Amino acid sequence: MKSKKDNIKEDSKEITLNMRFKDIKVIKFSQFDLENEINSLKEPLVEFQTNFQFRAIEKEDLLACLITVKLVLLSTKEDFAELKVESFFEIKPFSDVIKKVENNFDIPDGILVNIASLSASTVRGILFEKLKGTIVEKEIYPLIDINSLFKEFRKK
Repeated sequence: MKSKKDNIKEDSKEITLNMRFKDIKVIKFSQFDLENEINSLKEPLVEFQTNFQFRAIEKEDLLACLITVKLVLLSTKEDFAELKVESFFEIKPFSDVIKKVENNFDIPDGILVNIASLSASTVRGILFEKLKGTIVEKEIYPLIDINSLFKEFRKK
């Protein structure tokens, strides 16, 4: 995949950012046995619960986005499946864009939104493949408005 290049202005200094996928790891995929018979004609069949976590790997110039998706059957509240995927993005120049403040990293929202969007799209594709042949294979995976997630987070 080609690098994404963005120009970022920092205190009147323009920085050219190079960002690319470095790696994608499926950390966990579980599909659970169902205790009850499910009517797969019910719409929608599952609730998607999604969690995003970010981390910086300074020594390797990487940002990582870990997404956990849990599918819960609406009719029985049983867990149907869980997927954890970590996407790694190489960021150059890392130290010019990602600022370390004590033990934390100050990462521009635009970069977080970008890697969260790319990671979410990746997870949707992996879910589609992993769930073929199951009762939820025709389920429509919801789109996530990443910008609204960050707006809600910033309000807190």
